[in-house]
Amino acid sequence: MTDDVLGIGRAAFDFVDDIERMSDQRLLVDRFSRELAGYGFHAWLIASLPKPGERAGSLAVLNGWPQGWTDLYVRQNLLQDDPVVANCFRSTAPFEWRNAPYDPLTNTRAKEVMDRATDFRMRHGFCVPIHTSEGYQAVVTMAGERVEIGGQALRALHFVGIYAHAKAAALCARKRNPAARLLTAREREVLQWAAAGKSSWEISQILGIAQSTVTAHIKAAAAKLDTPNRVATVVVALRRGEISL
Repeated sequence: MTDDVLGIGRAAFDFVDDIERMSDQRLLVDRFSRELAGYGFHAWLIASLPKPGERAGSLAVLNGWPQGWTDLYVRQNLLQDDPVVANCFRSTAPFEWRNAPYDPLTNTRAKEVMDRATDFRMRHGFCVPIHTSEGYQAVVTMAGERVEIGGQALRALHFVGIYAHAKAAALCARKRNPAARLLTAREREVLQWAAAGKSSWEISQILGIAQSTVTAHIKAAAAKLDTPNRVATVVVALRRGEISL
C-alpha cells in the first residue's frame, strides 16, 4: 500500500471526524468545498432526486454550484434532460459524468446540458447516488474543469460523499424542525454511540450505566421512532436530526 493511498484514506477519515462535530451548515459547506478542492473539484451539489414533474429549485439540500449555473439550470429546467440525473435512477454505484449514457446525435437536449456545464468550468464530474431501503433517493455530485483521479481517490470520494449527505440532511432537518425532537437527551446519547459502532456493553461502560439500561433506552427510542430494530432506529434518528455522524 503506497503513501498516496494511505494519505487519501487518512484525509477521508479526517473529513468525517471534522464534520461529525459540526452544527452549522456554513461550516459544512466550507469544509466540504475544501475537501473537494483537494481533488480538483470547484463545484458541487447535495440534493434530493426529483419525483415526476418536480423542478430543480426545490431539491437542493446544500448547493455549492456556481450561482450562474444554478440560475440557468432552474430557469431552463435542464433537470428534465440531464443525463447525469437520469443515470442516478439507474445506478446505485458512483460514476463519473462521462459514463452517464446518452447518444449526443439523437439526444441533443442531453448534449446541450453537458455542453452548457462546460461554460461554468464543469467539464469533468463525479456522482454519488444515495438510495435507501425506505425509497429515499438523493445525489452528491461534484465537478471541475480538469480532473484526473484514480480508483482509490474515487472510492474515497464515495465515502466522503455518503457522510457529507448524511450530515447535510441531519443539519437541514434540525434547521426545519428545531423543536421537533422526540427522544430524550439520554436516548440520543445512547444512539449516538450506537451510530459510532459501539455495542450495548461498550456504551454501558462509556456512560457508566447498566447494559440493560442501554437496551431499554434503545427500545424506547425505537418505539418513539416506530422502527423495528437497532440499525433502523439509528438510521431514522440520523435522518430526523436527532443525532449526527
